[in-house]
Amino acid sequence: MIEALLNVLISAALLTLSMPGYVDGVLAFVSLIGLFFALERKGPVASALLSFVFFFVFTFLNFHFLIDVLVKGMPSLFGSFSPSAGFFVYLLFCTLEALPFLVFGFLYGLWHEKIRFRFLQPLFVASLYVVAEFLRGIGDLGFTGGRISEGFYTYTGLLQLLPLTGSFGLIFLIVALNHEFYTILRQDNHRLPVIVAILGFVLLTNNLVERVLPKSVGEKPVVIAQTDVPQSVKYSPNKEQVLSYLLNNFSGIEDHLIVFPEATFPDIDIRNTEIEKKLIEKFGKSILIIGYPTAQEEQFFNSLHLYEQGKYSGRYDKIILFPFVEKLPYPKLFGFLSFLKGVTYFTPGTLKTFDISGYGNVGVQICFESYFPHLSRSMAQKAEFLIISTNDGWYRSKIALKQHFAQIVFRAVETRRDIVQVSNTGLSGMANRYGHTIMLPYGTISRIIYVTPNKTITPYTKFGDYVVVVALSIIVLSAVTAKRKRGMFV
Repeated sequence: MIEALLNVLISAALLTLSMPGYVDGVLAFVSLIGLFFALERKGPVASALLSFVFFFVFTFLNFHFLIDVLVKGMPSLFGSFSPSAGFFVYLLFCTLEALPFLVFGFLYGLWHEKIRFRFLQPLFVASLYVVAEFLRGIGDLGFTGGRISEGFYTYTGLLQLLPLTGSFGLIFLIVALNHEFYTILRQDNHRLPVIVAILGFVLLTNNLVERVLPKSVGEKPVVIAQTDVPQSVKYSPNKEQVLSYLLNNFSGIEDHLIVFPEATFPDIDIRNTEIEKKLIEKFGKSILIIGYPTAQEEQFFNSLHLYEQGKYSGRYDKIILFPFVEKLPYPKLFGFLSFLKGVTYFTPGTLKTFDISGYGNVGVQICFESYFPHLSRSMAQKAEFLIISTNDGWYRSKIALKQHFAQIVFRAVETRRDIVQVSNTGLSGMANRYGHTIMLPYGTISRIIYVTPNKTITPYTKFGDYVVVVALSIIVLSAVTAKRKRGMFV
């Protein structure tokens, strides 16, 4: 069992190193080999526990930057809980993320050794992994960060699979190759050159596809108003400090679409206030998108507000709210975590896009909504490009910023929509429809970039996560054709 645990830890470490901000995504192609060796000849229960440990350790390592937020950042700003409580919340987060891999491990241990047909083995395992990832992303606690495909956000050749299958298709390919490499090593550990040759072929294919991708030049100017304002200033009661910063640092950008970060004013609805009046005077010739909460009767919304040539045009209310900070999911079960509440609990909004003069139909999202493909897919039914406005000032780690930025690359290629991300302290920039990126240097206040609107509907936009249905079908096929033994768990 000690050897199995060591293999699990090696897999968790390799998968972590493949994530954005660490080493390189290519490590994902070999990251699960140790896990598969650990699961050899293990029953369903042992396999479930080992798989749980694998993803728990991976989550703990990969998202370590959240410890700083929960132990230092939020307690120092809100003062509503202790550092030890924050660390407990982090352990709970890791546990919740790893739970779907109990299902992965249980079914792996139940049927893997009984798969009748050799060609089904990698397909079965890849399907199990896809289903586990799907389960991890659904419900009020759903989260998609840390997918095994994330490290490939710079491999634009491989990313061209996404308009057809979404990220689940790439996940399927990565896991299937991991299992094939495991099988090769299990049969003969001297066949390492075969693995190297296969990896070389995959990378060569990526490079060849990259060479033929169009080099698009944007048409519509968008001003990324990063602001670079720290959290201590944003959440200060003195709103004049933020207002003065905005009025004094953004000039010469009239007649453009200007996008400010989420929660530029984090705890005040500035409509019909002197702050709004001064912003309209300053940016009256521009199209302005700016983040501040909406107070409406007894409800509060985390919103982006649109102004066109000095007139208020409407707002987008965040749909997918951050658990425990912006909403309390399953209150009867998690009511004891109400101390994590940020400014207030928000009400979720509804799907909405904007027809903006000179820009076409534009979809906007807030913060971690970029992690959820179904939202971008729904918006892309109408929107011709997308904007992500976020408040990433909580993170002192560049790894966190790179992992968040990587999401827009996947969403852009999946939907064939240029996507702009505006963050108050970075990373800000753009990913075009083919996955090519522009990243603003850290500390940048503003920059004009150009986007190209597009109305093409990709197969993934139209049909969604059908790969999950295919994966479930493969699991069922593998089960019904499995070799029969005396008992179900033997």
